[in-house]
Amino acid sequence: MSFRLLFLCLMATGIGNSMLFAILPPLARDLGVAEAYIGAIYTISALLFLIMSPVWGALSDQYGRRPLIMFGLASFAVSTLVFAAAALAGQMGWAPPLIAIFGMAAARALFGGLGSATNPAAQAYVADRTSPGERTEALAGLTAAFGLGGVVGPALAAAFVERIGIAPFMVAVAILVAAAAVMVRLFLPEKTPPRQQARPINPLTPLAFAFDKRIAPFFAYGCGLWLVQAISLQAIGFYVMDKMEVGPEEGLQLAGVALTAGAGALIFAQLVVIPALKASPRALMITGGVLSIFASIEMVIAGNYASIVFGYMLSAFAFGLSRSGFVGGASIAVTPEEQGRAAGTTTATAGLGFLIAPVAGLWLYQTYGPETPYILTAGIAAVSAVLAVLHPGIRSVTTIIQPDIEPRGPI
Repeated sequence: MSFRLLFLCLMATGIGNSMLFAILPPLARDLGVAEAYIGAIYTISALLFLIMSPVWGALSDQYGRRPLIMFGLASFAVSTLVFAAAALAGQMGWAPPLIAIFGMAAARALFGGLGSATNPAAQAYVADRTSPGERTEALAGLTAAFGLGGVVGPALAAAFVERIGIAPFMVAVAILVAAAAVMVRLFLPEKTPPRQQARPINPLTPLAFAFDKRIAPFFAYGCGLWLVQAISLQAIGFYVMDKMEVGPEEGLQLAGVALTAGAGALIFAQLVVIPALKASPRALMITGGVLSIFASIEMVIAGNYASIVFGYMLSAFAFGLSRSGFVGGASIAVTPEEQGRAAGTTTATAGLGFLIAPVAGLWLYQTYGPETPYILTAGIAAVSAVLAVLHPGIRSVTTIIQPDIEPRGPI
């Protein structure tokens, strides 16, 4: 019951996040602003997400998982409402385009700083209740919820934004996420008490955990693969519009289909392929890294819409394998008392990926052409795959497959 509730909550946040990748590129063209300004929206949010995710993970060790999950969901709902107001002001001419972009960036900053509490606390909640041998598969199922939201979000955006407008659609999503917060408060049991005494947390201390020799290789790999994913997500809307030579409205429809197909591929990887393979974290990391190389190459040489969709689907499928691998490996590598810190650290890799992606991806896109971001992602994926093959810290966790003997509460 608890796992299913968490699944629904993360699915709701996945819908809220993924719809932006379908909405923002056409909105930018509609407002007449350059791609770099959209990158700024992602950058501010990503910086705060990077800093705060480890802090929220550590705080969940002190105060419990449920309060942090609920707080993150509520903050995400508020940030979505602020974003809707800014987008409406820009579209209606109530505010200049750059002021509207500033409002959207502020909304995403609210998500990055406060809404980032949900994911590390939810991951730690599951880790508390699983043995090392089953943890990678369990965490893959949980993160697949975000992927399922990724399927629904762009599809809903493509279906309803043109009919009811961006702002009403985002208000509906905010209500959905707020309802998820209420469900957590009412129905999610908190049977694992905090393991540490409450104490003030220096934000630099949780971030320093990323350099722990047990976590560092998984953190480095995660940063690489999240950078690949972030560049792909941010560029796909512009890539479809420019390659297919279509306007914002048709671009929203085509990008929505591509994003939905990619999210479906990610879910298939996490809910079907990973349980069937019973593979080690290292094997998932290697396979995901190699497939990411081929996906990037496919995007570079794509000559039509079908090729673009296939390349993006392959990239998302590869990321589904990779993410489950490095998240599960990092969780296995640390002690039960450190699960919140580990979850916060691996969650922060997403923030670092989205922090760098606007410079590494959208700037390259705008300056040197649509294919250049995908040339970069091919190189990053290759380095990440080599790290998974050669690093002894990643190789060492593959031997930890026996059940944990510590009694744990039900999921």
